Amino acid sequence: MAIIIEKISDTKIWVHDGATTIMEFDTTSGAKIPKLDAVNLSLNPSSHPINLEGLILPANSNVIRGASINPTRASGWISFSGTVDATPAQVYTDYRELHTTGVAEVLGFGSFVFMDDGASCISLFGGQDIAEVDAGATILSAAGAPAVGVFARWMKLLLNGETFTPGGVAAVQFLSVQSNVTDVSAEDVSVFNVENASGITKSLLHLTNTENGFTNLLWLPDDGLPASLTNGTDLADISATANAGWIKVLVGSTVRYIPLYAVKASA
Repeated sequence: MAIIIEKISDTKIWVHDGATTIMEFDTTSGAKIPKLDAVNLSLNPSSHPINLEGLILPANSNVIRGASINPTRASGWISFSGTVDATPAQVYTDYRELHTTGVAEVLGFGSFVFMDDGASCISLFGGQDIAEVDAGATILSAAGAPAVGVFARWMKLLLNGETFTPGGVAAVQFLSVQSNVTDVSAEDVSVFNVENASGITKSLLHLTNTENGFTNLLWLPDDGLPASLTNGTDLADISATANAGWIKVLVGSTVRYIPLYAVKASA
């Protein structure tokens, strides 16, 4: 049975199956609900099952809102699953697009999780991105394309003819660690916590584009945390010492080593 939600006037909504009324109620808020007559929850819809195109939300309102709804399963508040084959060639699991034409600032997708007073947990994730390739699947050649492959997260900053005010900032990603009240300087706290879960991975970082380079590999503050231009006397000279320590890097197809210096011994 197809359940149809139909707007029959500016204030009346009719829920029916084509013949029998299931529910009828009044939109006492006076909000307009355009295209609500196009909502059809049939299992074989001819178009979008729910189409709210043109809907203008009142201030501080959501299209769908669920407050104080406590999940009782691992899939959480919303769960979708499905399988695609040859067509369409590329699909999104979730597509969102929001434009700003003025001073309204788009903040993107927000995920906020908290360990409240009394919580005692091993893990807390703001989000998970897992791209899994199983036995029997084939990863095709990217043919050298820098943005083609299997990625748990694909991100790109596109500066496309904008006016860039001096002092403006842009980056693919901003990361911040904030430790309030408790001193965690001796704990396992970091901006990146990287694991190679199994096997041998060729590189931790691979700069793929050979046509456009980066001015610097790293841009660090000169404050001793973690870099300084004025503490050279702290380092021992290992230029004549074999195998004193190194970091292995691959530049192009050539292996090179960055020497590691120990703290200079007291005179």
